[in-house]
Amino acid sequence: MKSIKDMLLKMREELVRGIARKSKETAVSGVSDIGDILDSVSEERTRELYMILTDREKQKLKQIDDALDRIEEKTYGLCEECGVKIPRPRLKVVPFAKYCVECKEAIEREEKYTREEPEESVKKVPMAEAEE
Repeated sequence: MKSIKDMLLKMREELVRGIARKSKETAVSGVSDIGDILDSVSEERTRELYMILTDREKQKLKQIDDALDRIEEKTYGLCEECGVKIPRPRLKVVPFAKYCVECKEAIEREEKYTREEPEESVKKVPMAEAEE
């Protein structure tokens, strides 16, 4: 367990450093005086990409912090859905995993299903009626 905790702490430290570096780069680039509109648009796009990346990194940071909390609470390594022990090889690959593979796949299938809107729910109107 100590090796996984050390791995999580190292991942956390690297993420925090990366987020801080990107935030600093974004802030510095926003201060520069840009005369050319194309440079300004390009710089704005770069800032947007940094913000997206930073949001993803913040989400991963939360997952790592949650895993560290589970270690302290002695619930780390147990699937939050079914309670079964998550295999150690999975935890080595995804040390912040909250679910066993079976439950994670079921959750992803359900999320995919709820995102897709069934075609039957869309009422089809014949073209002749639509034009009247």
